[in-house]
Amino acid sequence: MPSDEQKAAHVRKTRMANYRASMRLEGFHMKESAKMPSKTTLIQKYKKLAMKCA
Repeated sequence: MPSDEQKAAHVRKTRMANYRASMRLEGFHMKESAKMPSKTTLIQKYKKLAMKCA
């Protein structure tokens, strides 16, 4: 049976792969080694865009 650390590492790896796949579907292309923006950074970005469009 895998340890808790191994399970956590697998979950992190899977989440990151899913995030990258979602970004590709949205039309963003980034390097594999590029640092991913944080959730709060993305929320702020889209709030600014929403204000411009309103």
